[in-house]
Amino acid sequence: MIDAERIERTGLLQGLSPEHRAQALAAFNLYEFGPGEVLLEEGESDRSLAVVIDGTFEVSLGGVALTTIGANELVGEMALFGSFDRRSATITSRTASIVAVLDQEGLRFLRLADNPLARQLEGLALRTVASRLRATDAQIAARAAGAPIDHEGRKGLLGRIASVLGVGGEMPRGPAPRLVEILRATHGFAGRDENVLHGVASRLQLVAVATGETVVEEGKEAEDAYIVGDGQIGVFCSVGPGKQERVATLGPGHVFGVVAMSDTKARTATCRALTPTYLARIPGPVYRQLEQENSAEGRAFRRGLIDALSVQLRLANEHLLGLSRK
Repeated sequence: MIDAERIERTGLLQGLSPEHRAQALAAFNLYEFGPGEVLLEEGESDRSLAVVIDGTFEVSLGGVALTTIGANELVGEMALFGSFDRRSATITSRTASIVAVLDQEGLRFLRLADNPLARQLEGLALRTVASRLRATDAQIAARAAGAPIDHEGRKGLLGRIASVLGVGGEMPRGPAPRLVEILRATHGFAGRDENVLHGVASRLQLVAVATGETVVEEGKEAEDAYIVGDGQIGVFCSVGPGKQERVATLGPGHVFGVVAMSDTKARTATCRALTPTYLARIPGPVYRQLEQENSAEGRAFRRGLIDALSVQLRLANEHLLGLSRK
């Protein structure tokens, strides 16, 4: 059983009943690391999550240091709650450090006990991945040279009206995908119970966007999140006056707009349709409800988005790694 005083520092036990608190303490294991010792290694297969109690860890990809992780932060959340069992980076202790580790068996124990910490950790994992994606986008913006901004993109309703009148980008012309089909093609939702998928799909909205239409704009407040159903979305970050860097191209099954929904801060990037595109819109109220819901749909939603954001974070880290080596 873990040292209660140390785990208290993380805030994870806050609000738990004495019974649930005791279960949480039994689910975690405590480990100490010296400077230079490896906690996780890129490419290894492992499904466990660590909470840093004391110390600092360095995150590296391909031998290049990208960032650091400190006290009260999560490590390995993508492996425990997502479908990736291969570590995406190497985590090395820079100082004497202490971590509390929750493995699959511990998580299963919490779920069987209906301990609210299991749901809280899922939500925290989602916010953590979103926060790291925001930080990585900021690093890309600081290092990239970028290219002149294309001002031909059209926004929202005006873009669709222009397309109908024949003066805007091309709209999708093929059969529209069903919302449940979009979920089935989305990493993290694929393979889920069909009833659960239909339940989540019933809360989403299908949207058609024209080539060149701006769906979300960097710096604006978040209202909705989206899943690409058909077509391509370009993700662009501002890197200076009049310049932007394309950090990713998203196709069917990719999610965007989640970062700002998770931390309620401004959009980190501009997302624009590169082709006629169908999207599944996740309205803000639906997002917030599913993020908190203790139901099969809520669990599928949180874990699906963790997976989807994990894909984007890996793409962003690879982009950052490429810039770091120039």
